[in-house]
Amino acid sequence: MDIKLSQYNTVTLIIILVIGVGCQSGIEISPDTAAIVNDTEIKLSEVQILFDTQLRQSGQKLSSEEASTLKLSILGQLMNDEILMERATEQDLTATDAEVSTRFTTFKKDYTEEKFQEFLKEQETTEEQIKRRLYRTVTIEKLYNKEITSKISVSESEIEEHFSKNKANYNPPEGWRLRHILVTDKKDPGVNNIRNDDATTPDEARKKAKRLMDRLLSGEDFARLAQEYSEDPLSTPRGGDLGFVTAQQLDAVGPTFKRAVKGLKVEQIYPKPIPTNYGYLLLKLIAKEKGGQYELTSPKVQADIRQTIFNRKENILKTAYLQVVRNEAKIRNVLAEKILTLH
Repeated sequence: MDIKLSQYNTVTLIIILVIGVGCQSGIEISPDTAAIVNDTEIKLSEVQILFDTQLRQSGQKLSSEEASTLKLSILGQLMNDEILMERATEQDLTATDAEVSTRFTTFKKDYTEEKFQEFLKEQETTEEQIKRRLYRTVTIEKLYNKEITSKISVSESEIEEHFSKNKANYNPPEGWRLRHILVTDKKDPGVNNIRNDDATTPDEARKKAKRLMDRLLSGEDFARLAQEYSEDPLSTPRGGDLGFVTAQQLDAVGPTFKRAVKGLKVEQIYPKPIPTNYGYLLLKLIAKEKGGQYELTSPKVQADIRQTIFNRKENILKTAYLQVVRNEAKIRNVLAEKILTLH
């Protein structure tokens, strides 16, 4: 995501965040104060940590104006979170230790302990800081679920209307949902598998592909091996999932690959590595889409439309809810005040 904003958006964001600044609080403003929400201080140092993290992840260099805009955006999110956390606390909806522990286990499950420690070092964070963020995330989710999500319904008439307006969207081409493991014969700094395993010569690539093929055919989990060993930076975190691929996309890879895909049954693994211009591919077919027009009677179409309408309602209701609770809060955006006085 591009974190740069236009000059117009910069001004607009500053104006929005300054609205409502006139509240008074008993908290003394210090050089490290970014904002006051009711009687809670949000510190500039907290904003700076999140700012540094986003810059590190994006690799971008920002002008002073762009940096200020990003900091205001981060602060705005922190202010919103604080308002929602206070509301959740009032309703006794804060996350339990067990809920945080479960979410942390899910967060950590795709890392070996060694890789997880490397992740903490790269992100300049700790397990405790991650758990604090998960505590906030789970708490806000519980609040939204009580106030918004649990109250949303989707009627049959809404589903029918959506289908009639978007029927062309339910006429997909023939497609195959694939998982793959890529093994290349060149060193690639972008490799991000769990074991940081990267074949660097043709002989290493051939031997690695054969080892992995033997493990797959012996029954090991394809997705897990992809996360541990695949050299495709994009699909590796998803267990090698490429999503649905069309016949035209198969042609782009090559005739051997296309024949292999078309000859597979669902959940079947192609029994040998496939050499391509990109490297060796190990392949599994997850699902097949026959293509053609779907009708509203299809359970898959029904479920897709229901989820689409649900998500649309949820998004607008969450936005409205946040604005309402903001109206009831006392907010002072000190960082916005400082930026205005400097310009």
